[in-house]
Amino acid sequence: MDEASATTNSTATGLTTNTSHVNTSTSHDSSFEVVIADSTHKDNDNHSNSEDWAVVEEDQSKQYVHEVTEGALQGLSYNATLQTLSSEGTRDMDRWIVMPSLAQETFSKHTLQVLDLYKNRYIQELHPSVCDLTNLRVLSLKRCEKLQTLPATIGNLKNLETLDLMDASNVSSLPESLGDLTKLKTLIIGGHQGSGNKVLKALPSTLGNLQNLETLCLDKCKELEALPPTIGNLCNLKVLLMRECKAVKELPISMGNLTNLVEVSLSKCIGLTVIPPCIGNWQRLEDLVLNKCKNITQLPDSLCDLQSLCLLDLRACKKLISLPRQLGNLQSLKMLDLRTCKRLETLPASLGQLTNLQVLDISDCVDMQCIPKSLEKFKNMAIGWDDTRVEP
Repeated sequence: MDEASATTNSTATGLTTNTSHVNTSTSHDSSFEVVIADSTHKDNDNHSNSEDWAVVEEDQSKQYVHEVTEGALQGLSYNATLQTLSSEGTRDMDRWIVMPSLAQETFSKHTLQVLDLYKNRYIQELHPSVCDLTNLRVLSLKRCEKLQTLPATIGNLKNLETLDLMDASNVSSLPESLGDLTKLKTLIIGGHQGSGNKVLKALPSTLGNLQNLETLCLDKCKELEALPPTIGNLCNLKVLLMRECKAVKELPISMGNLTNLVEVSLSKCIGLTVIPPCIGNWQRLEDLVLNKCKNITQLPDSLCDLQSLCLLDLRACKKLISLPRQLGNLQSLKMLDLRTCKRLETLPASLGQLTNLQVLDISDCVDMQCIPKSLEKFKNMAIGWDDTRVEP
């Protein structure tokens, strides 16, 4: 069948296909460049008894279930080169109650590279056939709010590079086979802007097997109690985001092995009382965000060893009493944010050695009694500067 005929036949079932280009991004601020299942109408007179194709149709305040003979996937003409299957903008895929099998003749399971089930509000589990998509590179389950877990065989997806569970808020466990995803580069759980994850308490120890992982996002995993010690095996990790992981009380010492980290955010980790000295090994770290860690009282001296650090955000660390004396060793530091550190009484004199500092914010540091004279050269760019506090 030529390309024009395939497009015509699939459009007749309310679908459009285009496989000319693939964009593997899972962002939903803009559409996928390839949208394979764009359903525009459905013949509701042809119902079957197949629960696999049950969808929910919404009629203002009413909801009712019907079953469809020609589902979105069944409506496609055979396409041996299909690479992306997306629910965004469709009528039915985001309303599946039970996910159908993907083991059918509609496309080759060996060519599909992107499966995006964004914002499906009903499915509680993935069909096991997902794990047969051997060349899948991106699996996006963003905002699948009823999803509870992943198939035990998820580790079969040997070519997977991105697994996105952002705001899949009821995923309560992850299978041990997660550690078999050895090509995984990005793992997103929780979510900073939305609801995050409400129930996940632990990560599998096999997480440490993901030695190609570069980005780990655990934002708003509100019930996560600890990180597995094996996290220190993630030798290529560059970005670690743990904003609002409120139940985490300590960081494993093995995290000192994460020597390729460039960005770490632990903001609003209110259970943390101590930052371990092992962070001094993060020699490539550029951004360290600890804002609103309201139970931290001090920072390790090893913080001063981070020669690549450009941003240090400590705002609203309300119990922080002092800073390491040799903080002036951070010669790459450009921004130091200390606003609303209400118990901070003074600043280290060594800060005067910072030749690249561009922003110093000490506003609302209500207990600050003394500013070292060596910092006077920063007065024109400092926010919250008070000449009356400068030592004579």
